Amino acid sequence: MSAEKFDNPAQRVVNSYNGWDPLEEVIVGRVENSASPGFEPALRPYFPAPEQRSFKSARRDDEEIEAATQQLNTLARVLESENVVVRRPTTTDFFTEVKTPSFEVRSQNTSACPRDVLLVVGDEIIEAPMAMRSRFFEYLPYRKLVREYFEQGAKWTAAPKPSMGDEMYVQDFSVADGPFDADEHPALTDLEPCFDAASFSRMGKDIFYQPDIVTNDFGARWLARHLGPEYRLHRVRFRDPHPQHIDATMVPLRAGLVMINPERPPIGDTIAFFEQNGWRVVAAEPSVRGSFYSTPEVSNWISMNVFNVNEETVICEEREKPMIELFKSLGFRVIAIPFTNVYHFGGSFHCCTVDIRRAGERKSYFPALDS
Repeated sequence: MSAEKFDNPAQRVVNSYNGWDPLEEVIVGRVENSASPGFEPALRPYFPAPEQRSFKSARRDDEEIEAATQQLNTLARVLESENVVVRRPTTTDFFTEVKTPSFEVRSQNTSACPRDVLLVVGDEIIEAPMAMRSRFFEYLPYRKLVREYFEQGAKWTAAPKPSMGDEMYVQDFSVADGPFDADEHPALTDLEPCFDAASFSRMGKDIFYQPDIVTNDFGARWLARHLGPEYRLHRVRFRDPHPQHIDATMVPLRAGLVMINPERPPIGDTIAFFEQNGWRVVAAEPSVRGSFYSTPEVSNWISMNVFNVNEETVICEEREKPMIELFKSLGFRVIAIPFTNVYHFGGSFHCCTVDIRRAGERKSYFPALDS
């Protein structure tokens, strides 16, 4: 197979520049053998008081796993009915200890959320250098698939793996110093590059990121230098006391349309930037399910964590009626399916998928930057 073949986006096994081009292949996560991690330094912003930090690792309940598995399988079947190739990670026992020269934890986490682990940019898959110790080896369930994509011509990069030693985290993080602030009150130091893939939002040549409790600016600088001048990275910030990931805060729905969390407004000129480039900015609807779930990462804005099959079709949780009506008013065909049992594992549709191939090319959607 010639190298020239892979220069054609239509022939690449891995090809994705945004979240709305027509989807052709996707990885959907699994929850079998998941564990519930114990407290660790990356979680300090969620549990700033010492008395909140005593919880330990545990196995996930079998009934909880079965309920989430059924809903993930439904998602896979729905995507297949839309003529999308669906791949799944291998299963592993996450209730196993991890011990390195720098740290040890009693258990790991889950493979429910491939979006956190793998960042696809064009024809490249990048394994993220995650900041949670319980997620140190979370890339392993995807290695068989990633190797397969590599053998078929994709690029495969593993970002520098951080040591996750104590010095990587802000040791005295507490609410007494105020809520999380990436500049004044961060949770991570810049000792090593760290990021979760879900802290980045891809929009063609432009990639937006927010520094949060698992992503530091060093990680973004590493990614920018790795990707090179073909891409432009934009640092955006939001009023959020403990931000983790961007896909329930700022969600591009298609070229020219972005959804913003009204409870976490942008700091600075983000909205003006979109509007000056001809984008429409709409406010999201909060979840109907309430304000707190079994994991602190999942808020009442989990309703925003939707997944596009293409620029006209979006998958949404069936109980999120206000959000469904919003999408319909924006001209979307909505596929509404049950997914609340998966929330307990850290995310919804966008978290639990990573698009491997979409039918599209790298474009600039921000003409003001091209002049």
